[in-house]
Amino acid sequence: MAAALGCLQPGIDPIYLTVLSDARPVPLEAHGLVVGFTQAGSALGALTVWWLGPVLPRGSVVAAAVLAFLCSVATALAGSLATVLACRAGYGLAMGVVYATTMAAYAAHRPSKAYGAVYLTQLILSTLVSLALPELMLAAGAKTALMAMALVPALALVVLVPFVRSASMIDSPSGIAAGRSAVPVAGWALAAATFWFICSTMLVWSFSAALATRAGIADRTIGQAVAIGSVVGALTAVAVMRERLLVPLPVTALLSGLALASPVVLTVPGADGAYVASIVLLNIGSTAIIIRCSGLATASSRDSRFRVFVACTHSLGLIAGPLLGTAMMALFGREGLLIGVALALTGGLVSVGWAVRAGFAGATGASPQKGGAPAPIGA
Repeated sequence: MAAALGCLQPGIDPIYLTVLSDARPVPLEAHGLVVGFTQAGSALGALTVWWLGPVLPRGSVVAAAVLAFLCSVATALAGSLATVLACRAGYGLAMGVVYATTMAAYAAHRPSKAYGAVYLTQLILSTLVSLALPELMLAAGAKTALMAMALVPALALVVLVPFVRSASMIDSPSGIAAGRSAVPVAGWALAAATFWFICSTMLVWSFSAALATRAGIADRTIGQAVAIGSVVGALTAVAVMRERLLVPLPVTALLSGLALASPVVLTVPGADGAYVASIVLLNIGSTAIIIRCSGLATASSRDSRFRVFVACTHSLGLIAGPLLGTAMMALFGREGLLIGVALALTGGLVSVGWAVRAGFAGATGASPQKGGAPAPIGA
């Protein structure tokens, strides 16, 4: 639950950004900045756990949840865009620590199941929030709806207390062992693929609300699209959380790539149904490929710090996507989003090919591990 709450924000960004713009001085053009600052903080938080994990005090993850709560409240009270950006960066930093710490501990065994369970929980929560937030905004106002989002880090704080006392923290105060184990080339390649596919997802996701608004799609429709997509994404998570592959990874990567690009193509004026369908496809593709690549990368090595590095690729991809999208739009306009998606997806597909070339056994559907214990998948 703590890991799912730590990565909840990207799942609700389209509707959250809509509420934020209604409540605070945040123009549509700044949505990419808001997401970028949030995910930059998240990346820094995750990297901090990776770099300093063995020496971090046991209570650091709880302190991070407290900081996230304070930043969430401050966002609802902020009076300028600069203050909003600072608050979102602090929120991201804190939640990055929460996510990297808890995800690395949970993925120590049966990593595909762990990532699948976390993303399943995250998608269920995204569905509930995406349905409730617009209704709360209509009933009580945008500022009240924005303040209610402080419940997310508050709940994380509640569930983290038993976590820091559990056996999952036994290796060291942070749950990360000081020693190092060998990581095969295929493991690094799969971690790179995870980064690029998350980058592709966030490039589209962070601008989907702005694209929909400019196409004349109502806020309630955006919320419903996100909710429906989350439900379908949850079913996808259940389907791919098994450790043994049923579909070769290169095939999954190619089909997921096509799904990831669909919102940029299908979000046009007067086509509400196409927009909803594209968000559903986006959720299916991103859920399938991210869980699969993350699980397989983690399974490649027993190195606990590499598990944290895999979690770091999530946060790094989350910031790289919006930044790449902003840069491409500045250079090429709306078509820049499609160009950026093409570049990021190329990186993901090349990385999957790299893993296959390095000896990844799962390329044709073979299981890279047995009995729930990590095993090498290539040298």
